[in-house]
Amino acid sequence: MIRTSIFTLSCWLLLWSALPAAASLQLQRQQLTDGNQLFSYRWQQNGQRVDFSFQLPEQNTQQHLRSFRRYSPQLADTYMRQALQQELAKLNAPMLRVDALSAGNPLPIRVTAQTTQDAQQYRQHLTQHMLQARQDYLTSIYHTELSINPGRQVIMVDHQRILADSLQDLLPVAEALQQKFPYTTTRELSQFLLDWLQRIPYQRLDSRSNSSAAGFLPPLQLLQQHRGDCDSKVVLMATLLRLLLPDVSLVILYLPNHAVLGIGMQSQSSDQQLRLDGQNFVLADPTGPALQPIGEIAERYQLYLQPGIVNYRKL
Repeated sequence: MIRTSIFTLSCWLLLWSALPAAASLQLQRQQLTDGNQLFSYRWQQNGQRVDFSFQLPEQNTQQHLRSFRRYSPQLADTYMRQALQQELAKLNAPMLRVDALSAGNPLPIRVTAQTTQDAQQYRQHLTQHMLQARQDYLTSIYHTELSINPGRQVIMVDHQRILADSLQDLLPVAEALQQKFPYTTTRELSQFLLDWLQRIPYQRLDSRSNSSAAGFLPPLQLLQQHRGDCDSKVVLMATLLRLLLPDVSLVILYLPNHAVLGIGMQSQSSDQQLRLDGQNFVLADPTGPALQPIGEIAERYQLYLQPGIVNYRKL
């Protein structure tokens, strides 16, 4: 039996978003006549004014990962049932009978045929087709099924693939960062990204028992909507680091109802870090609204940040 859970403008129009004083971030969005949209951010950091801006083609923001959807167990079941019926029609075996063993679920199945051997072969063949239909559905909506903890399968957003497919669209942001920091270190760049992303409004997660994509926004949608949850911000930060520092190792760490980023960089004595697969990763949490520096994670999550306990995926 498959047991899975869900781990879930007209030209020159100006839009100003002023956040509470604690966040101290201002965003000016400006629609340009060349079809680009200008994003200009301003905030206070240690008493100093910080400015950061970039342009994105409006068409890119509208088309960015448009096939991304929330996972629907009902739709996944429908695709599996369709695959089963189509394959049964192809087999054209009059003595073949297939029944679902669980009410309302297409898998697992009981197969009756002329011989026990035939039944086993048919069951394996049909199950493979149904599972492939399910996998095709997951792939089409940017989801994946992962093993976390012994014996537990979860369906979740495919953060790794979203990062890979966002690289091209985020090039203008990376180029703006490159111009702002022509000479910098991994720590300095990571800290700047944290200072910026933690101030972008945090969108509280909906229940992840209902949808693995609840609250998640792909990178350009996060920028366009000016909000995001923990894994949305982690993926945006990781994508920009990948563009600017392609040799730096990155992992996403999955904590209870939370996600943080691990960065393969030189650590300092005060850093919270984790050793995974023989490499040390300095931890970073871009979620906000708490302004946590690089190497600092909220105390309530530290219990779960242990090798062999924490679930993670390389990015």
